[in-house]
Amino acid sequence: MKNPLHRRILRLFLKKPGTYLPLFFVSFLTVAFTSSFFISQNSIKPLYYKGLAENKVEDGQFLMADHLSPSAKESIEKRDLFLAENFYKEVIFRIPGDGDHREKILRTFVNRDAINTAAIHTGRLPEKKGEIAVAANLAKASALHVGNVLKIKGEDYKITGLVATPDYSTILKSQGDLAMDTKHFSIAFVTKEAFDSLNEKTNYLYSYRNHRRLSEHEARDKFEDILADAQTSGPILGATTTYDNRCVQYFIDDMGGDVPMMVITMVLLFVSLGFISALQTRGLLQEEAPVIGTLLAMGYETKSLMRHYSLIPTCLMILAGLSGNALAYVKGYTLYADLYYTSYNLPPFVPVLSLRAFALTTLIPLGIVWLVNRLLLMRYFRLSPLRFLRREFHRKKRKSAPTLEGFSLKRAAQLRILAENRLNILALFFGMFIGNVLLLFSMALGPMFDDYTDSIRNDLKYNYTYMVKAPDPDIHADKGLSLSVDYKKGNEKSDLNLLGPDKNTAYKKDLPTTMGAKDVVISTGLAHRDKLKPGDKIAVKLPQWKNYKQLNVVAIAHDIHSIQALMPMAAMNELIDKDEENFNLYWSQKPIKVKDDRLITTIDRAKTGAYLEAFLENFDGSMRSIRVMAMIFYFTLVYTVSKLILDKSQKDICYLKIFGYNDGEVASIYLMGMAVAMALFYPLSLPLFDRLMRYLFTLAISKVSVYIDPHFAPKSYAAIYALDLAVFAAAQALGRRKIKALNMVKELKKVSG
Repeated sequence: MKNPLHRRILRLFLKKPGTYLPLFFVSFLTVAFTSSFFISQNSIKPLYYKGLAENKVEDGQFLMADHLSPSAKESIEKRDLFLAENFYKEVIFRIPGDGDHREKILRTFVNRDAINTAAIHTGRLPEKKGEIAVAANLAKASALHVGNVLKIKGEDYKITGLVATPDYSTILKSQGDLAMDTKHFSIAFVTKEAFDSLNEKTNYLYSYRNHRRLSEHEARDKFEDILADAQTSGPILGATTTYDNRCVQYFIDDMGGDVPMMVITMVLLFVSLGFISALQTRGLLQEEAPVIGTLLAMGYETKSLMRHYSLIPTCLMILAGLSGNALAYVKGYTLYADLYYTSYNLPPFVPVLSLRAFALTTLIPLGIVWLVNRLLLMRYFRLSPLRFLRREFHRKKRKSAPTLEGFSLKRAAQLRILAENRLNILALFFGMFIGNVLLLFSMALGPMFDDYTDSIRNDLKYNYTYMVKAPDPDIHADKGLSLSVDYKKGNEKSDLNLLGPDKNTAYKKDLPTTMGAKDVVISTGLAHRDKLKPGDKIAVKLPQWKNYKQLNVVAIAHDIHSIQALMPMAAMNELIDKDEENFNLYWSQKPIKVKDDRLITTIDRAKTGAYLEAFLENFDGSMRSIRVMAMIFYFTLVYTVSKLILDKSQKDICYLKIFGYNDGEVASIYLMGMAVAMALFYPLSLPLFDRLMRYLFTLAISKVSVYIDPHFAPKSYAAIYALDLAVFAAAQALGRRKIKALNMVKELKKVSG
């Protein structure tokens, strides 16, 4: 026989919308947001790997100072691979009518047909001069469409296609960039005729693809052999395998970090909601205790009653899960898909139905809420029917309450209410902690990256840095040598900038006069990130070397953000077996003219960090969404806890009103104590909160080749506190309305069990 009690579940939801609707709404929003993310992730990830295969991603690349010699090219091609010229020019472009006057650069390639071929979102590749195909995410970020025109050196180039390529799923200007700037740096394709007509210098990038699939170890060994062949033709300016190419791997690393972060966030939110749900169930049990006692005394089975009371939150979560997933599948997934496709340059999006997303966002929350409620019900239904009838919910005899002598009646009542509702208050604190994590994440990243950018500019010793292919006898400026090397600490590998200043440069004070041939001074950022100190050793390797070489750390230089090591230019040239006067950098406080055929790149102090500003602009919408969700979650939490306290105390509130207390005084007794507790909790928990957020941020950027001191501006904490107080006040205003609207006649007619 079906349990007839289950018929009242819908009636209970309709009778108490103020109790269950807020919990349903927050659960619905949480499921919709997280499910949208997992649907996007489960759709994009296979598209990414499919694009790598179908569009023939390279196995490696190397940038030469000039063309490969025929003999070097022949030697490389004998290594069972296909070698392609992937030359590019960086041109400045402008979008007609765009009010953004910051410099915009297109890394322009010739149409490809063998390696790193283009996946076309819409349109086609250019077929004649005056036509251009651009990265799809540039078009999305800048509202460009096929048929629009770009201005390059005063000439019109008509956009014929929006494309994505596997070697630039993340469009970074250099491998060391922290983030992408989709609006101001991107890639494009033109015909050979149009490419040759561009006056900018040519960058001689070569890409290769092995004829057969190799293991990572075999691929790295082969890469070293290829670079050894290439080096016979001239200087190698940069090189990387696909495994180390951040333009290829950054996206999957980022998504790989997003998934556990989203799962953890979802679990924490639903643990908090599970506790709130359990407190609601507890309130319902206490309200209906005489009825439960009567049913038990009449022979009603305990397991039937437990099943009934666990069905109420379970049905709520099932409904939230189904409706939240429905919204995610109909429209919600576009929120995250648009975010990914604005930041990354990926193959055309095709949504995929995902049972995994449904399981993660419905079964896990359902399991959490069911388990928390089940544990509560098991505790309560160990009581005898007589205890339910008497409303005695504590198995052990309760200790007599403290007298609270010396306190006024009002203050004593506030303290007793806080003590009696300590579980509700603890649930509020836990939820507030989670909400503040989301708020800080959405509000503090901008100021932190601004500080990071300012620090980089301040740490630069010169206004201008010019990387060159060869010396220019007409230039008289400070010189240095810069190399990007593989760096290993334990089993962890990353990139490291090895910098060799010449004598009498601004770096002179950072280099001790007694340095040996294999001594280095490391930056503060590297020392902090990897916990290094003088006396330690680091292992470095150029891509073409077979083995790592050990260097001794002798000092730490103040450069908080860069990941680099310094040694005298002569010692560095000895390390790489070059002439002691070999260099590739000019440093100057004023602009100098370097011939285009010698210049590789320029670093301008004034423009440093501009890409981070654009990067944060792309994420501004998502940060606002997280902020709104955190505030809704927190509002619902405060409202629900306040309502639980007031619902449990309705009869006592009526007595206070009979004794002459007005609505404001009653509200101050039942709500002010919670307000004071909340106001104190935030500053008292701030040290733990700050330490946790620093740890989470450090974990999030652990794979990036920079060091950012994880600090959060005091104004961010102050803003969060102000928002907490404002949301708390809004939620408690509803509690005050409930006190004012209380039906005293109806409440006092109730018979105590």
